[in-house]
Amino acid sequence: MTKGNKILVILNFLIMVLSNQIIGQNTITKEILWTTDWSPNGKYIAIAGNIDTLKIYSERNLHPYASFPVKNTITRIKWHPSFNIIAVTTQMSEEKSFILNLETNEKIELNDISPDGARGVDWNFTGEYLAVADNDGQILIYDLKGKLIRKFINENTKSITAVDWHPEKNILTTVSDKIRFFDIEGNLLKSIKHRQEEVMLLSIAWHKSGDFFVTGDYGDEKDKSLLQYWSENGELLKTIDISIGEYRNLAWNKKGDRLASASDALRIWDTNGNLISEGNSKDYLWGVSWNKKGNRIITSSMEQRIILWNKKAKRIMAIE
Repeated sequence: MTKGNKILVILNFLIMVLSNQIIGQNTITKEILWTTDWSPNGKYIAIAGNIDTLKIYSERNLHPYASFPVKNTITRIKWHPSFNIIAVTTQMSEEKSFILNLETNEKIELNDISPDGARGVDWNFTGEYLAVADNDGQILIYDLKGKLIRKFINENTKSITAVDWHPEKNILTTVSDKIRFFDIEGNLLKSIKHRQEEVMLLSIAWHKSGDFFVTGDYGDEKDKSLLQYWSENGELLKTIDISIGEYRNLAWNKKGDRLASASDALRIWDTNGNLISEGNSKDYLWGVSWNKKGNRIITSSMEQRIILWNKKAKRIMAIE
């Protein structure tokens, strides 16, 4: 190799390293609204991301109601089914995941979660148990007071992206590289590879009947993101591949006849996987949640947009 070629190789290497550093910094520092959830009483909307704050808005006019400082990234928030209590998971943060009581402002840290944080959180159907699925492949079950009851591994140590309890049984389902079913004792009941390609799953939503559930995955440069309907026993019912972006979050309305998905657009589906409505978005949607009446949807996005939609995916108002 000549001296000139050596210099060229070194310069190309330095350019590649600097480019990767810039891309990595942009990804880490980009302020994204990862998650949103509507309170069960319909009065409040919680929204968070890597904006150093958990924000609570009034449902009536989307005016700020309360805010709580949380260093770095909140990955997912989940309101308790009965009480004014929110479960919060974090990552890339000095602060642990926690349970927040909005009536008393009491904050209970959740112990034993991976130092790398967690992305999956859900209350069981009675609100008695809280499941957290972390970035080391652990599933942790707590009581309402934040006491750790049980901890077990999701077959491997790969990051778990979401967890959802069965609506009528103490059985939970996790998604990561596969779909997995566990009982409350931590016994693995079933493991399902959702597609031939090695594509991570991102979201899961059980239907209120318990007869079926829906998953959404990441996709990649060559494989489209898939929305998939599954029977209660894990048999594939339907696969849909119309989305350009990944399916970050899914949410059923209270009645159970409509599913909202957050990706490159807000899409509303029926129980058979038929597309009912579609609302265009300027950027990728990350968080999605229905109100108590089932006539409003709130979304949060990659560019910090908060949008209120009607049940037909028509915009009502937005906070840019």
